[in-house]
Amino acid sequence: MKNKVVSKINNAVDWLDHLPMWWVGLLLLAIVFTPFILLGDGVVFGVHDQLDESIMNYLLPAKYLGQNVSVMPEMLGGVNASGMQPAAVLFVLLYRFLNPLTAFLVQYAICFVCGFIGMYLSVKEMTGSSILAVAMAGCFSMLPLAPIYGLTIYGLPLVLYAFLCLYQQKRKVVSFTLLALFGVTSHLVCTGYVVLGFWAVALLVMLCRKKHNKWLWLGFALLFGVYVVVNRKLFLELLLGGSTYMSHREEFVGYPSPFWATAKDVFLNGAQHVTSLHQYLILPIFLCVIIGFFLKKDETGKKLHLASIWGMVLLIAIALFYGFCRSLPVVEWKNSISGFLKHFQAERFYWIYPAAWYAEFALAFAVIWRKGRMLAGKLILLAVVLLPTLNLIKDNSFFYMNVNQMNNGSGITGYTTWESYYAEDLMQHLEEVIGRDMEDYRVAHLGISPAPSLVHGFYTVDGYSNNYPLEYKQRFRQVIARELDKNQETKVYFDEWGSRCYLFNGVTGTYYNLSKRAGLQYEKLDFDMKALRELGCEYLFSGGEILDAERMGLEFLGYYETEASYWGIWLYHLTEEN
Repeated sequence: MKNKVVSKINNAVDWLDHLPMWWVGLLLLAIVFTPFILLGDGVVFGVHDQLDESIMNYLLPAKYLGQNVSVMPEMLGGVNASGMQPAAVLFVLLYRFLNPLTAFLVQYAICFVCGFIGMYLSVKEMTGSSILAVAMAGCFSMLPLAPIYGLTIYGLPLVLYAFLCLYQQKRKVVSFTLLALFGVTSHLVCTGYVVLGFWAVALLVMLCRKKHNKWLWLGFALLFGVYVVVNRKLFLELLLGGSTYMSHREEFVGYPSPFWATAKDVFLNGAQHVTSLHQYLILPIFLCVIIGFFLKKDETGKKLHLASIWGMVLLIAIALFYGFCRSLPVVEWKNSISGFLKHFQAERFYWIYPAAWYAEFALAFAVIWRKGRMLAGKLILLAVVLLPTLNLIKDNSFFYMNVNQMNNGSGITGYTTWESYYAEDLMQHLEEVIGRDMEDYRVAHLGISPAPSLVHGFYTVDGYSNNYPLEYKQRFRQVIARELDKNQETKVYFDEWGSRCYLFNGVTGTYYNLSKRAGLQYEKLDFDMKALRELGCEYLFSGGEILDAERMGLEFLGYYETEASYWGIWLYHLTEEN
């Protein structure tokens, strides 16, 4: 009787394992997005490198969509269009026709679905297991990856699926569609060149083995062609020397880090912008690979085991390459040159880590999963092995953040909501107080981010751009030069990087998130106010009161905050010089 029950359970699991289960992604999407919908503009997402800067790479191009503009006047006194290249050019359409929050959430929903479906299809194609596919797809899609980067990371499994299909010469139309989609929704210099590089290696291996597959060649040509079209301005300016200005990147200075320690850290923990949360997968993967050597395998099992071995070799190689790129000889060489190679971050191969680690786990575990009929026991083993990772993903997910926000509010969570960060009501009030058309004047910010002002429509002399004219950086530096001399760390931050062109100073240093409860006061600031006026600045939004504003040639116009706003702003007018 017991054997019959066990047999029925195994048969049920086997039946489930062969069912199409891609629809689970839509169910998970509905669950995850429920708190977003309920919270409305009270949602919370990571601010740094997303809401405080990268979102402008969509909003400004969206504003000028269809217009052949070379300079966008809203930021940094006029930033070149090539310096505001969005990570996912297709999503600019969302910001053109929807309000910023709706566009952002729709973008995230697309990324979430594509991440789930892509990982599901890839794992299903490689292992034949729907259960493994759903498990890995669920983990991958729930990772706290920044939606602002589009499918740069989320779309990698879709590319893998397209490659596998073209390799087997099937589903060609679907594959080409996925490649075109990835090309217009991903960033060339983050993962695009990595995908093209790996694809080129695969083609080279095929040539050496004298194997022919025109579909893989066509797939490579399609993706490369889409990237050339989408990034044509960058190709002309950075690669062909067609730039009309010298980029501030020419002043970038890199700092080396210990090779082995750096490689070890990225292998175990990942790196900036690519939160893979794979720490607890490493040991199970190694154990599965080792166990695979002792299992009797059929032909498919042998291929899976070999693929898992090469997958681990690849993951290790990426970490070693990262350490190499950050090592002393390489950093010194890059500091000594100029041009594209000086600021090109070749080590960004680690951006594939989130997708690669979960695909690798599926390959390694599939060798055990396929062996024998004890599927019920293996399902329990899978759940136990994944439990630490699932808990880690849960605690760091946007879903958990927003459920926490719903239950406790910012007073307990400490999260900054979309509404409070962009503070539209406060920005609207400041516009009314000034009472002039926003394009007729420019503002600067002290101790606070210029992002809310830019999103509202103010024109600013400060801002964030990873590619703006060096000449403007040098003009802006004149404004803050004496303040930079007060703090060596702040001076190095601006002089040797400088993508954040803000009013850094000796009081708040490089901090730019003073809240209305900060209670900070500024005094004895030594800005070059004449240089600031020459940049076109007429108003200053400050996160703290300037006690000696009159000495600086500033007229105090009032203090403003709203109940919902994160910011409290002291508004000053730059008076004419005496």
